[in-house]
Amino acid sequence: MNKFKRICIVGKYKSAEVQRPVSQIIEFLRSEGADCLVDDMTAQQLPGMNVEFGPIDDVVSRSDLVVVLGGDGTLLGLARTAAMHDVPLLGINLGRLGFLADISLNKMVASLRAVQRGEYITDDRAILEASADSEPENGIWALNDVSIGKGQSGSLIQMKVTIDGEFAYNLRSDGLVVSTPTGSTAYALSAGGPIIAPGVDCILLAPVCPHSLSNRPIVIPGTSKIEIELMEAIDAHVHIDSHTHLNIQQGGRLMIQVAAAKVRLVHSKEHDYFGTLREKLHWAGTMGS
Repeated sequence: MNKFKRICIVGKYKSAEVQRPVSQIIEFLRSEGADCLVDDMTAQQLPGMNVEFGPIDDVVSRSDLVVVLGGDGTLLGLARTAAMHDVPLLGINLGRLGFLADISLNKMVASLRAVQRGEYITDDRAILEASADSEPENGIWALNDVSIGKGQSGSLIQMKVTIDGEFAYNLRSDGLVVSTPTGSTAYALSAGGPIIAPGVDCILLAPVCPHSLSNRPIVIPGTSKIEIELMEAIDAHVHIDSHTHLNIQQGGRLMIQVAAAKVRLVHSKEHDYFGTLREKLHWAGTMGS
């Protein structure tokens, strides 16, 4: 695999933790002959360092790789921009779980050295595209999930769910999570959904605290087109990866499908998906005798 020549480094926003590791990464990558860029927010945390910076969309578009220092939330915030410009992401974990940002801080330099020697694997992740019927042309991408939730009134939401033009069910609940396989270890898992391996071509729908216990999570083909009509929703809200929101009113409809674009993640060759599950979810490694 080819060496990355132009690398963008993005640190967790307003985090004092990122200054030292970002500086170390820049120093190392320059020693490897790579050009480094940072976004203007990260640049503010690097006083006195001579490094090219600019708006996030600009520096990502001019890069071969984006290195993200933070937690999964930081990487999620970059996912749409990276997918738009078809630039892969490598995550270094400064957060808690680290399902996506899976390289630890103490292995940061060694992992980057291996990557620059072509010793890495890539992992293409499906993303969802969500749009409201009021603005169907303004689709927003989600790497994890699109979630509909109740607002400050605390009232249950009543939704009509249609899949590929066929009525699926009515749902009265606190909300509904529509998730990719990547997002199955996030909000959808808390809602009782299954863990789905990232390579499975599917979409997960997981009700949040349904009024009827027979409303269970369901997995549907990745080719499906979902329409959710808000029948009763006084002040419901729609969140995209917990970073962006869509405005939708009672009587409005939300359309969700898998987007044509994908998010490409870069991992070290030692990356082990099931090992990550064992570590992060504290699964038992062996059975006692």
